[in-house]
Amino acid sequence: MESMSLYDYPLPSTPNLKKFAQSGAKFNNHITQHSQCSPSRNAMISGRYMHNLGHRTQAHLIQTWEPNYFRWLKDSGYYVLWLGKNDALSKNSFPLSVNEWKNVIGVQHGSNPYPYPQPGYYSFLFNGSNIYGNNTKNGDYQAVLDAKNFLNSNPPEPFFIFIPGIGAHPPYGAPIDYQNKFNISEIKAKAPPLRPPSTPNKPKYHSNTIGIQYWRNLTSFDDDFFYQINSIYVGMVNYMDWIFGQLVDAVDDFDKKTNTTTGLIMSSDHGDFGGDYHLVEKWPGGGDDVLLRIPLVMRMPGGKQNVNITMPSANFDILATMLDLANINIEFNSFGMSLKEQVIDGKEGDLNRYVYSEGGFSNNNEVFPGGSDHITNEKNLYWPRAEEEMSDNGHGSPRWVCLRNAYWKMVFRAIGVSELYDLEKDPRQLNNLFTSTDEKYVSIRDQLVTNLTAWFVQTADVTPILMDPRGLPKQVAN
Repeated sequence: MESMSLYDYPLPSTPNLKKFAQSGAKFNNHITQHSQCSPSRNAMISGRYMHNLGHRTQAHLIQTWEPNYFRWLKDSGYYVLWLGKNDALSKNSFPLSVNEWKNVIGVQHGSNPYPYPQPGYYSFLFNGSNIYGNNTKNGDYQAVLDAKNFLNSNPPEPFFIFIPGIGAHPPYGAPIDYQNKFNISEIKAKAPPLRPPSTPNKPKYHSNTIGIQYWRNLTSFDDDFFYQINSIYVGMVNYMDWIFGQLVDAVDDFDKKTNTTTGLIMSSDHGDFGGDYHLVEKWPGGGDDVLLRIPLVMRMPGGKQNVNITMPSANFDILATMLDLANINIEFNSFGMSLKEQVIDGKEGDLNRYVYSEGGFSNNNEVFPGGSDHITNEKNLYWPRAEEEMSDNGHGSPRWVCLRNAYWKMVFRAIGVSELYDLEKDPRQLNNLFTSTDEKYVSIRDQLVTNLTAWFVQTADVTPILMDPRGLPKQVAN
């Protein structure tokens, strides 16, 4: 979200989102529950943390016996249409949770200009595609056209359309009209500088000798290389914004024709380093704000306009809010909080509310073989991440938990470097205070550790909906 003019980035990267936010509520401290695709989406859709049911890797998805918000919507009479990437529901869960789905996803990135295994090959920096953004070979754009066709087809109501596009996800390459849209010199002159590499007192993945830079063979590149990545990333964000503008137009046309008001929400599952710290992509062991702090804008029927909310919010609050507004009661245990007061009444929430994220690994089956993505081909761009995850006898990406409110943030690790940041004095989180001996910070750290312990006690498990008879079953003769 730091690359979005919606959130005060100085270049016009998201004009459509900025305009859209004037018609609804923008959340300025919205946090995902994980820094990777599948675990984040699992949390968003189920309303549960990954420590509840073990959805910690890219390959452990929601099963048929696990309740989820989409299934609750479908069972409550909503027609659920899914257009885009999965990374959430297991194969057998789809027909239980979704009425119709279509695998339309992607942006044409071009090709990798760096031959294997030269430095740069694993950087995700691509040369951009030779087609324009409005070409339907870009699956994300096609998905919006499919949504528009659905809206124009006299659709069953009520309906819920989910469009999980690839957005600004690496590789860093964009359609021809977006690849070089933002100039590096202008970014350097107007935008905040990229965070420096190998920042002291950071976890080991920040290190240029044992961290991501080392494993991806990026240590020989200078600032300009990472500014090039960042400039293309901003262009990809801008392309995503254009696609979203097309969706807003389609929804507004539908509402005008049908004399209705359709709710519309924009968010993400995780962020991206995008060159910050001389790092690329994301990291399952990372609690950095560039990975966890993501956009959220909600426009709902009867809601207040041009609302800015500072209260921290969580990604699984989104669907909890939807079900609340639709007067759908859920029976399963979930941890999302309804944001109805913020969206409908424009009411600021509790700035001391703690929201939580978690990630990393500790068990062999989570990273062996081939890392959390189970990569077997060394030419796969995720190969270095898999190798780093498996390093140190499987502790290359140790488990972590992050809690934060509007003022303080702590990332706690049982193995490795923990982090504490004063968000008012150090919003870019470059000064880790976790080991400070200052009485003030010691007190804050102890308070946050106590809060974290209480959170684990309260969220340690989820009781199933169904109950079992306690008596012996009737014996069947063999």
